[in-house]
Amino acid sequence: MACNRSLCHAFRIFFLMIWPLGVLFFVAGSGSFGQQIPAAQRAYEEGLRLENAGRHEQAAQKFLEAIAINPEFGDAYYWLGSSELRAGKTEDAIKAFLQLAQIEPANVKAVLAAADAYVGLELYDDALALYSRALRLDPKSAIVRYDLGYVLFHKKEYTDAISELEKAVSLDPSGIPAYRLLASAYLAAGNASVAQKRLYEAMVRNPKSPELPTDLANMLLGEHRVPEAEQQFESALAASPDYAPAQLGLAKLYRRNGQAALALKEVSAVLKQEPKNAAAVLEKGQCEYALGSLDSAARDFEEFSRLEPESAEGEYLLGLLDLTASRYPSAVNHFKQAVQKDAKFADAYYYMAEAYYRHHQKDKAKEALALCLEIDPTNQKAMGLRATLGAPDLPHARMLQRK
Repeated sequence: MACNRSLCHAFRIFFLMIWPLGVLFFVAGSGSFGQQIPAAQRAYEEGLRLENAGRHEQAAQKFLEAIAINPEFGDAYYWLGSSELRAGKTEDAIKAFLQLAQIEPANVKAVLAAADAYVGLELYDDALALYSRALRLDPKSAIVRYDLGYVLFHKKEYTDAISELEKAVSLDPSGIPAYRLLASAYLAAGNASVAQKRLYEAMVRNPKSPELPTDLANMLLGEHRVPEAEQQFESALAASPDYAPAQLGLAKLYRRNGQAALALKEVSAVLKQEPKNAAAVLEKGQCEYALGSLDSAARDFEEFSRLEPESAEGEYLLGLLDLTASRYPSAVNHFKQAVQKDAKFADAYYYMAEAYYRHHQKDKAKEALALCLEIDPTNQKAMGLRATLGAPDLPHARMLQRK
């Protein structure tokens, strides 16, 4: 079950970045603003207006001007961080939030903003230290417990992540993101039965959530419990008929069950709403491939590669298409591009070996096969091809990676 970026993080960042200009009137009576030096106040107000207009760099300059006049101006530091964050200057944003946390040590909002920014940079140790600090300031916060669990999960410290996330859901039983991540943590720790139990519990508390039954359905599908998975996808769509992850999950289920036409209908509904949904484009291509529409499938895989240039999946599938059409040199090129993006893609090496073998390049096939079996020594397809090649002892070759 995939773990998405936290809704809690998303809502907090949304609040940080999209807060309307009405904040100007809200803070006017606060202690830090009400006794402000007039020149600093004017610069701050102008910064808010520029920020509201989307002129983030100019807004940051005004907040810096306010701070230069009054180095204790807490709200200016906060909005400086917000402007820098929206301008894509994450490290400068963190610096502003930490300066505010130094001026106001009890300011949980500043600590969390800096921690969230570290998460955005995938600097999980730095984020963990700040979330731990936020927890000391607010020990009963379900959101902070979730944040700690999120970071620990991404550090692959699943036992500690589970501990924090269990505390998060006990503090807020309606917290859907915490339950979803908790289930993912249990699954990653090898305890699928508890993961499913937690999702069922969350569904009882949140019967209108499409996310929870979708997560459960994907888990069940991974265990080949197809009828149960289909029931959960249908439950998700009953709660939210246009919920794309459930539609895509159902499409994948249908395709794997040999019902590619039905799968294509589901995925087409997603693309009608979200034409640039990369996962839907990929699934559509796989449906077209299953139906024998190879040209349409190729266009979809190429589009997926444009939408997700870091993913190896599009090149891999284009290689399979060329292999099916007996275009062996082209297939090899696509498989090579796939392993350049993902050096541990065992199946790409296997099919590269098969393409070489069919093109009567037995030595290169052995090299590709050796790489496949280095990554996945139990790969049954690769062991079968090794027997076909009459090569019981393959070399530990790296020639393809050098070429």
